[in-house]
Amino acid sequence: MEARARKADRNRRQRRIIRHLADFPRQYAALEHAMLAFGESFDLHEFKKAFNTNEDIDAYNRVQALERALGRVQNFIADLAQDGVKLAQLPSAPDQHISPTNKAFAALHQAGVISGQLRKRLMRAQEARSVIEHGYIETSASQVHAAAVLIHSCARDFIVPYRGWIETYLDDLDG
Repeated sequence: MEARARKADRNRRQRRIIRHLADFPRQYAALEHAMLAFGESFDLHEFKKAFNTNEDIDAYNRVQALERALGRVQNFIADLAQDGVKLAQLPSAPDQHISPTNKAFAALHQAGVISGQLRKRLMRAQEARSVIEHGYIETSASQVHAAAVLIHSCARDFIVPYRGWIETYLDDLDG
């Protein structure tokens, strides 16, 4: 019975990874589109103006779309990292003071999937997402802008090596 439960967990995790990988390009494109709403180079001044407006609700809705998009992309990366680590049964860091996502990033680094520099950037991106989602009143336009730029680059740098690594664990998926 326990072996069947483990196989069901493994299959569920594989399916979730496959769905996230399939939808990732759309989520990433949504983040890029949301960034482009503030100019070709994602202009900080234009973003701040929209972020701080009380009158231009269309501009403020573009800010909210960006916040949603950066959260979605970072959540996809976090889910992929955690599910991949569990699927591959990588050893996890024993430190109880770091989040499960940051433990997953550390495990992926230890396994050689991502570099130490990317691990640190991913951890900063995860923290930035948390600040935006949980401390919104105190979050500045500059912080949201910086988080979007960081998450955009981290996601692009993460997905290629992750996909190449995880594919070996997805081959034996039961239909």
